[in-house]
Amino acid sequence: MKKGLFIISILALALLAGATAWSDEYSLQNAKELNEEVMRLYQQGRYAEAIPYAEKVLTIYEKALGSEHPGTAASLNNLALLYVNMGAYDKAEPLHRRSLAIKEKVLGPGHPDTAASLNNLAELYRTMGAYDKAEPLYRRALSIHEKTLGSEHPNAAQSLNNLALLYYTMGAYDKAEPLYRRSLAIKGKAPGPEHPDTAMTLNNLAELYRTMGAYDKAEPLYQRSLAIKEKALGPEHPDTALALNNLAFLYYTMGAYDKAEPLFIRSLAIKEKALGPEHPDTALALNNLTLLFYTMGAYDKAEPLFRRSLAIREKALGPEHPDTATSLNNLASLYDNMGAYDKAEPLYRRSMAITEKVLGPEHPDTATSLNNLASLYDNIGAYDKAEPLYRRSLAIREKALGLEHPLTALSLNNLALLYHKMGAYEKAEPLYRRSLAISEKSLGPEHSDSTLALNNLAFLYAVQGKNNEALILVERALGIDKKQIDQILGFAAEAQQTQFLATRENNFFAYLSLIRQRFPDNPKAIRNALDAWLARKGILLEAQKRIQDVLAAGENPQAQEIFAKLIGIRQELARLVLGAPGKEGPEAYQKRINDLTSQKETLEGQLSRLSQAFAQQRKTRIATTSAVASALPKGAILIEMARIRDFDFKTGKWGASRYLAFVLSSGKGSNVSLIDLGDADSLDQKAAAFKKSLGSSKTSPDVLAKQSNDLYRLIFAPLTSALGKSRQIFLSPDGSLNLIPYEVLRDDKGHYLIESHTFHYVSAGRDIAGYGMIKEKGQKALLLGDPDFDLAARTMTEEGERPLTRSRQMQGLSFSRLPGTKEEVEAIAGILGRSASDTYTGETARESVLMQSKSPRILHLATHGFFLSDQDWSSPMDEKSRGITITAREAPAGKKPVRIENPFLRAGLALAGANRSLAQEGVTEGILTAEKILGLNLRGTDLVVLSACETGVGDIKNGEGVYGLRRAFTQAGAKSLVMSLWEVPDRETKELMVSFYKNLQSGKMHRAEALRDAALKQRQTVESRYGNDNPYYWGAFVFLGEAE
Repeated sequence: MKKGLFIISILALALLAGATAWSDEYSLQNAKELNEEVMRLYQQGRYAEAIPYAEKVLTIYEKALGSEHPGTAASLNNLALLYVNMGAYDKAEPLHRRSLAIKEKVLGPGHPDTAASLNNLAELYRTMGAYDKAEPLYRRALSIHEKTLGSEHPNAAQSLNNLALLYYTMGAYDKAEPLYRRSLAIKGKAPGPEHPDTAMTLNNLAELYRTMGAYDKAEPLYQRSLAIKEKALGPEHPDTALALNNLAFLYYTMGAYDKAEPLFIRSLAIKEKALGPEHPDTALALNNLTLLFYTMGAYDKAEPLFRRSLAIREKALGPEHPDTATSLNNLASLYDNMGAYDKAEPLYRRSMAITEKVLGPEHPDTATSLNNLASLYDNIGAYDKAEPLYRRSLAIREKALGLEHPLTALSLNNLALLYHKMGAYEKAEPLYRRSLAISEKSLGPEHSDSTLALNNLAFLYAVQGKNNEALILVERALGIDKKQIDQILGFAAEAQQTQFLATRENNFFAYLSLIRQRFPDNPKAIRNALDAWLARKGILLEAQKRIQDVLAAGENPQAQEIFAKLIGIRQELARLVLGAPGKEGPEAYQKRINDLTSQKETLEGQLSRLSQAFAQQRKTRIATTSAVASALPKGAILIEMARIRDFDFKTGKWGASRYLAFVLSSGKGSNVSLIDLGDADSLDQKAAAFKKSLGSSKTSPDVLAKQSNDLYRLIFAPLTSALGKSRQIFLSPDGSLNLIPYEVLRDDKGHYLIESHTFHYVSAGRDIAGYGMIKEKGQKALLLGDPDFDLAARTMTEEGERPLTRSRQMQGLSFSRLPGTKEEVEAIAGILGRSASDTYTGETARESVLMQSKSPRILHLATHGFFLSDQDWSSPMDEKSRGITITAREAPAGKKPVRIENPFLRAGLALAGANRSLAQEGVTEGILTAEKILGLNLRGTDLVVLSACETGVGDIKNGEGVYGLRRAFTQAGAKSLVMSLWEVPDRETKELMVSFYKNLQSGKMHRAEALRDAALKQRQTVESRYGNDNPYYWGAFVFLGEAE
């Protein structure tokens, strides 16, 4: 339902008229040599270095030739051009004016050199936004060149280009195009088709076409301009950076973000190096890269960058420059999208005042300011204020840009949406239709703006009860969204991928709301909805697995090198997070973490690009409903859950979140049901209360029985009709329902579901279609247990003992030995066979053993596990469990607590030396975080068993599952995982694990059945031992992944 506010970025196109040559008659050798150095530095973009030389040249000529000599005028002109390129316009203007005055007096008002000075002063005024001063100067320069040099001379061509650029800036596109074309035709002859001046006009004509929405005409011109500049000026020149920026901005406008990002980044790097961080051109590059972050939903990255760009422009260009207005507008749009309307409105108003004053009330930029301020009023319900602004913006765009321009389409959409909200459906529909037609024609049927128009028209149809028409449009929009998501997954880091998915979430939830409300019994609609959910759910994990495919293939040394760097960054991050801030303080400590995180995201983005190229080379199986149904074992059922926000089409507002469950039978995929499980918040609360009760051995049996049956009635009983007689269930929960074991739910007769059903948990139903596709075979089983958490002094590193300082994030943690884990791994080694497994206990159960291993067939880790919240809190655990003890603590007075948002840095396992690591700053050996686990290669690993506490918990992300140890091991390539959902007792866990491996080794059961049978046996043991069958002792472990 977002309007997709257009944020215009005015591209300051660099322009240079050649400096007047020195007259041989008056040249002085020293000045000539200095001037040659000035020109050399200028052409390399090293303007700051050139200025002292130019000043010396000016001094020499003023002294030797006099203050009114043409040579002095040329020196003034050259120095002024350097200041212009440095953004020091206040210094440049008097120099240009003085140079012009000398030439007019000495050479005459009609001399070509006088025209050059007129042109340069006009360009300065254009850059400063003083268009009324610039136009007559440009016209006069053109007239002189045509009269004295001829209409086909390169200087006449440059004058045509410059006048066209002014008209472009003023929004007079009909005047600009013929001038650009005439200029380009002349330059193609002289100075030639490969000259930088020709590249400049190519660039400017391309920019005109981009602004007019003629992208097919713009792209080849931009590409040709860039190629010329790279060849003629070099890859590090500011003009090359500008060409990169402009091509990137075209791709951004077209929605090709994967093409835009590397060009924006390269352009910014060149400008920061060549021009400095405070230059207006640097602000431009910064602004445009930030627009990309904004569009991808990375608001946390966008805000400080928008602010920096605004500060540079206010300082360098002044508070009333059009570029300053653009920065104000962009920052306001960010706040508007974030719902910070009180921050957005004054910025919008200030931006609009500048554009109206400097550019005029009929300029396209003024239309953008009007549109965006109207949108703010629309968002806060002030429709009476919004309507006249929307209408005025539309009128300006229709007049200035044309009836079929993308921005005209956006104005039509926004006005239609306003009428939609006001209930004036008869006014809204034709505007939506016209907006959609323009978007599809000018941008193509797969552009994000087309998605906007499709969704909005669909929602209008839904309000009117035209359900079939609405569904057709929404499904079309989803198809476009899917392609854009695939594109983002192909180049962005996971954090950026997550943020972009969040920007597409509302449209998807509205689609599922439409299915739930209007098509609850329509098999085709439900099957299509499941197709869409299978494609969307867990898509980030799928993208990360694709990276593992690249690494496993071993065909790309570049990927291996990047991954090695990434492992190093992850280990350093873990060291920092587990260490204390020290003398540097929390702020500097947090900055170091943020810097490393940024480096990590850059490397992840590079791997994403390589994995996309890899995927394009190989055919990948599309996980449709039919493909998943065919992959299900005969008689099995998939329950695919979705936690969605529900959209009310009549009011246009979001309602309470709900859980939906798709039930898919094995076969051809035709048997699909959709069940509405009801209010999500209520279910989440009941699930959390039940899990809390399960995590204590002291919970009353009656309380457990009631909570268990209550949840059964809410989340399982509604499914029984669709499940039929199936006893083998593949379950893909969503939201907080990921954190409860369905096996311990009790039906109305008091029976646990484990007694009648075998559960296979899957991250996403799509995974089932990929079972059996990984053919790599693992090596010997690797078993680690009973680590020596303290490690004797003799085993310490050669660096010596470090100062005993408690880690801020892990302060209060201590790990006690678990004798049951030694017995456990030794018993398992006996079951598997000593020759088929490597066992490490005590001092040898080290992190390095695991990190150096490669795809053990079975990986069994019996130790303490932990998951910390991002706060500095937790609560004590049972001393006999395989959990940890965490003492509550407060931040030192006057200091902010350090928050670690990355759940992979807060989840982990304790191995040998863990207590020493917690006591010694900078030592992390023994604390195996999930972030470190991401560096493992487990592609040939059939089974990972995490025989520790809460190894299945973590941060919940709807549609993506649980972020913690379970995701880390899955992402590293493990085919299946046995994990716990609460703190587990040492004795009973050992017994259950031994039973599980005996079942596996018998060859009569697959992995899920082996765990189920072991749990049932352990239940009997517990009942005999304690007099009740409390699931705390036997029900914590669940099976995730591929069972066979």
